Amino acid sequence: MSVLVAAVVAACGGGGGGDSVVSIVPPGTGNPPPPNTMAKCSWDASAKLAYEERRLATPLPYSTASVVGIDERPLADRIVKDTGFDQFAPNFSAKLCGSDGRTSVAGYDAAVTLVKSEGAALWRAAVDRVQGRRASPAGSQLPNSDDRMLYWARVQMTKVLRQWAPEFALSDAQKASLQWEFERASRGQYDIELPEGNAPSGGKYRRMIVSGFDTFTLGALGTPNTGLRNGNPSGATALEMDGREITLDDGSVLHVESYVLPVSYDPFHAGMQEDTLGPWFKAGPKRVDASITMSQGSANVFNLEQWNARYHGPSAGNDGIIYCPVGNRLPKYVLPIGTITVPNTAPISMPGSGCDTNPQSRWLGYDAISAWLKEAPPQFTTSSLPIAAMVTGKTGAGVARPPGATSEGTDGFDVTWHTNYAYFADCDNEAGTSVASNGVMNAMPDPSLVKAPPATACAQSGGGGNYLSNESAYRNTLLRDTFKLDIPAGHIHVPVMTNFFTAATGGVPDDNAMTDARFEAYRTAIVAQTKKLLVVIGNNLK
Repeated sequence: MSVLVAAVVAACGGGGGGDSVVSIVPPGTGNPPPPNTMAKCSWDASAKLAYEERRLATPLPYSTASVVGIDERPLADRIVKDTGFDQFAPNFSAKLCGSDGRTSVAGYDAAVTLVKSEGAALWRAAVDRVQGRRASPAGSQLPNSDDRMLYWARVQMTKVLRQWAPEFALSDAQKASLQWEFERASRGQYDIELPEGNAPSGGKYRRMIVSGFDTFTLGALGTPNTGLRNGNPSGATALEMDGREITLDDGSVLHVESYVLPVSYDPFHAGMQEDTLGPWFKAGPKRVDASITMSQGSANVFNLEQWNARYHGPSAGNDGIIYCPVGNRLPKYVLPIGTITVPNTAPISMPGSGCDTNPQSRWLGYDAISAWLKEAPPQFTTSSLPIAAMVTGKTGAGVARPPGATSEGTDGFDVTWHTNYAYFADCDNEAGTSVASNGVMNAMPDPSLVKAPPATACAQSGGGGNYLSNESAYRNTLLRDTFKLDIPAGHIHVPVMTNFFTAATGGVPDDNAMTDARFEAYRTAIVAQTKKLLVVIGNNLK
């Protein structure tokens, strides 16, 4: 991924001053063969796979004391087979290069068209399955609500694309462009279309964009582990909400569009999130009315994050890369190009990759990459969600609590205004100060007890920490402020979903199982209550 996004940034003006929208290699520069010809093609099995693609062959544990099943197939294969997504990669492969060693893809431009089309088809299929419009194979174990087939089918398809070897030359930048365009299309980022005016019912349209994340914490490469079966309820919610229309209390109609973000730093640094949201933040009849980021956070509680930090923590992304590794963790620290932060991962390839978030200038409006500036962009951004209404809205009512879950109420999960953060009092000293959250559930705390971060400090973490969930929240709210919008924008950290049966929680523990009833109950409950929280936001739009 690192080489991919370096090509993105280079084509957008270098990493510091470019202000064009992402277009890695302009159309018409691929030098295709004459029309109506078939090009020769083959497969390069020696092409180095991306870090995430190297997990495709890994199974769940099948020979330990905590297994019942003994399925040794790679977990990715099991999930895509069970959900009926096992034909996406083979069909993509056949379109790129037929069994006769020829392809109708006549050059770079045609390849861009194909990868965007195939990525969009994968996204639509995932949305359709989750929303009940796409049938599952006979005997499928996984319910429609599962989000994991989108991730694993996408990774299978990026591997296919990486090994494609057409006879016409593709530069490294063009190869990276194809991967980038496929990623964006398969994440719903080109699928967003907000309505204008009134709905057929006559009610005024209210426009909301929500984001979710891929699954993450997938375990060591090549080692059977249960992390592979993780899902992400924020991604499941995004798939469930895409295109939904909900009549609000005042008769207006909330139209929701969704997209999914990767759990890796490089795509964020290349501007993926801003490129997705920016067009809808611009003035016009389709401008967004609310922009919400979501991710998976703590056990059994919805955290509504008040402060979002510019800073990156020491955790690796799904691609294995770390932007602020232990050793030099000052906010202004930038990794030298070529640095390998974790063995066997791609090297750092973009200027400005480091401990602080430094967005691309094409949306920010100034160069934050060539030189670190303490307040440009700011160290913290804030939520503009209707916090009080969300916290006191009784959104857990009627939501069946999963086995083993706890909360102060009798249904669903607690909701809290999450006001914690951490900061560096001296931006040149790694000694940090942490401020705890208020601890109040399902009610608003005494506002006098909630203190903002010191204006002179540098951010160390927001309420949502300093991983990519916090970064998505920071970039979303920073874009709101850049466009000077008075709209609800903020982050919902949904409860952790990955809870399988253990000896302590009942049921039959099985580390070889793709799912169990407890895991599914958590997803069902989290998605249901998140939908209610989004409706609360809709009902509080101005």
